[in-house]
Amino acid sequence: MKTIKTLLAAVALTMLTASCFDDKDPYNAGFIFRKPVYVVNACFANNHVDTISFVSYGNWAARRDAGYDGSWCSFNTMSGHGNTYYTFPVLFQPNTSGQGRGAQFTFSDTDHPGEASATILYWQFATRGDGSLGAAPDVKTIKGSDGSLFQFTYDEYHRPLTLRVTKDEATLHSLTLTYNDADSLLTVIDRGRTLTSKYANDYQPQRLIGSGDTVGYYSQYTSTGFPVPLNTAFNLEHRSFDGSNTYYAYLLGGQSLAPDSLYQADSLRVALTSQGETTVQKYKLTYSSLDNRHQSIDANQLVFGTEQCDPYQLLSLYRYCRSSRILSEVTSGSSARLVSATLNTDGSVAQLVLTRKNAAAAEADERLEYIFEY
Repeated sequence: MKTIKTLLAAVALTMLTASCFDDKDPYNAGFIFRKPVYVVNACFANNHVDTISFVSYGNWAARRDAGYDGSWCSFNTMSGHGNTYYTFPVLFQPNTSGQGRGAQFTFSDTDHPGEASATILYWQFATRGDGSLGAAPDVKTIKGSDGSLFQFTYDEYHRPLTLRVTKDEATLHSLTLTYNDADSLLTVIDRGRTLTSKYANDYQPQRLIGSGDTVGYYSQYTSTGFPVPLNTAFNLEHRSFDGSNTYYAYLLGGQSLAPDSLYQADSLRVALTSQGETTVQKYKLTYSSLDNRHQSIDANQLVFGTEQCDPYQLLSLYRYCRSSRILSEVTSGSSARLVSATLNTDGSVAQLVLTRKNAAAAEADERLEYIFEY
């Protein structure tokens, strides 16, 4: 008698086969994976390692499947014994191709070919966790014609480590970031305040929380009290124990926020609360055809000037706030900010010029220039 049972769910990666050729030759064959859990596993352009953990009932071998250029993904243990628990790293090379790419592996029982197998697919996005392309250079400094200086440092995986913003030698912002990959914990020191957040393989916080401060995503709500889908509208909010809060409300209108997707916010509202008083500014956003993913930082965050620039969004710690195109104009009432970007040969921003016009005033146009260095 021969019976075969294979369990392969669309999401769960667990393969079991119980069979017997006859009453004299019973056997068990199959795989039980602890990690990865899913058949298809996504990773970002700057991810460098994952883990495979499983047990096979029989002796096994793994092969790299044709149909994918999977040379960027590798592991050293390609065969093993049955009834043995295996855990080993999967190594990823940085994706600088500008395109998403896949690598597929099939694990098979070598004692009973065709009776039990498991397939794992790794899909690596073209973009890093912060929304920049995998080949985007890290910005080292930005010098403003207003006397401002932005200084950045990064680790080997293009994750920001420090940001210092000064103007006329006065410090406006000073952030230090530390990544504990063993616990997936991000710690930010912001002018003496400590905020922490867990992160996934995008290295992005959801909400950075300190003893009295929070920076993170919040939902917008309909008039009936239901949360609006994130890809329709969302807030990035800085909440402080002293009531000095800043809300950035983005309107997307249903665009995809999936990694590698192109999207841009249609409008932005900025609400500032101080000493119980709240002011709200509404902005209409118009974009150029220039790609905003060719440098490590979100260049659009500079359009409101040095003092109004949010350092968290400038570092693209919250990538949903990072529109894929560079702004060309920002309007609010009769006031307009015109944006002109000059690019390097690799597509990264070399110069950003902001011109502020006020149709209701006879004042001369204000011009602000930022020079990027890599």
